[in-house]
Amino acid sequence: MKLNRPVGNALYAPLFLRQALGWYLILSGIVKLENLKGFIGEFQKLNVLPEHFATVYAIILPYGEILAGGLLVLGFLTTLGAFLAAFHGVTLIYAFGLFSSTGQLLSKDLIFLAAALSVLYSGAGAFSVDRFRETG
Repeated sequence: MKLNRPVGNALYAPLFLRQALGWYLILSGIVKLENLKGFIGEFQKLNVLPEHFATVYAIILPYGEILAGGLLVLGFLTTLGAFLAAFHGVTLIYAFGLFSSTGQLLSKDLIFLAAALSVLYSGAGAFSVDRFRETG
């Protein structure tokens, strides 16, 4: 085994990132929908948008997370799913900043954004609807 070579097929790297990002987004959207009124209130308290925009954004956000997550998990329209995930990451960084308020070195949102951009640039990879459509 050479330490400067991948240990496996590079097609699997996007698969691992897609699954991690996708399931995170799906679960995050579901949690927000379970208490949508509470989420809207918490988002408005951030004061990053005017109140009426914050309300609309907070209503749309969970559905966007579930949509993007589903696209990534399936590897269907992966570029769209990764773009939505990257946009979500940018909005989180805008709202909460680059540095975590919980004492962590960096915000997890920066890592989230980097993973979304990686999928955006690498494509769907193995075991995806997009790859099946390409080769079929």
